[in-house]
Amino acid sequence: MSRLIQMLMLGMLPLVAGCTGLAGVSPGSGEAQLAERDGPYHIPKQIRYSYTLRNTTGQLLENAQFWTYAPVPQTSHQKVRKIKANLPYRSTRDDLGNEMLHFELANIPPYGARVVSITVDLLVSGSPVGMSAGRADRFTRPEPHIESDDTRIVSLARSLSDTRPEAGARKAYDWVAEHLFTEAYVAEDRGALYALQSKTGDCTEFSYLLTALYRAQQIPARPIAGYVFSGNGIVKAVDYHNWTEFYADGAWQIADAQKRAFRDKQADYVAMRRIVSGAKNPFNTQRFSFAGAGLEVSMN
Repeated sequence: MSRLIQMLMLGMLPLVAGCTGLAGVSPGSGEAQLAERDGPYHIPKQIRYSYTLRNTTGQLLENAQFWTYAPVPQTSHQKVRKIKANLPYRSTRDDLGNEMLHFELANIPPYGARVVSITVDLLVSGSPVGMSAGRADRFTRPEPHIESDDTRIVSLARSLSDTRPEAGARKAYDWVAEHLFTEAYVAEDRGALYALQSKTGDCTEFSYLLTALYRAQQIPARPIAGYVFSGNGIVKAVDYHNWTEFYADGAWQIADAQKRAFRDKQADYVAMRRIVSGAKNPFNTQRFSFAGAGLEVSMN
């Protein structure tokens, strides 16, 4: 078991008071009601998702641990109002403001299964809501897979730059949208430089390259993981998507070069995770983590 998983189990990750006022740990009522004023977030939106946890052994599984992400509590486009689950959970936040739900399940019978279902009510905004960039310098530096200091990426970024950062951001977006070709999903992260050289990638490479071009122009930017749908939605693993956020005009703006959305249809995007590229993900997968002898988990 990795050290990070042990930290999650022991509650040792930093408990960061997020923008929504939910404390770092929520006791296991299975429901968290966030009571902060809504302000400009005014469009109701609901996301539902579930997982099946299976005991693949012939022995009683006395204790199973399961973690997954809830939507980011507050961004320039969304605010979580209510989290409801069919089982009790605890929640923690990391230093990026990502919210993780921790479920403990007792006594799963031999070859038995349990389902974890989560429903989150949000309020979203069709135009970005002003908020601080936070530690903006963190989002202008190179990272593994975001090689914004590579001479090839720097050269391209300079050719696309503009005295107006917004115009430079649009030029970089247009370049990635027009020059990269989508290929089938690959689990391995290959990074911005790979995307630039091969001119191919899945949504992750689109996001990494656009983020790198923004950072090379000193525009704060970061990859985001989540889901894209209009109205309410029941999401599945295949719906998981990556895009880029960049900071301009006092807010975080959405730029999705693969889906051809530049500051457009922003109320359709539900951010589940702010990504620090190259950092070890404490989860077994991009979406969840688990621990328990013989336990298998799948998203429904």
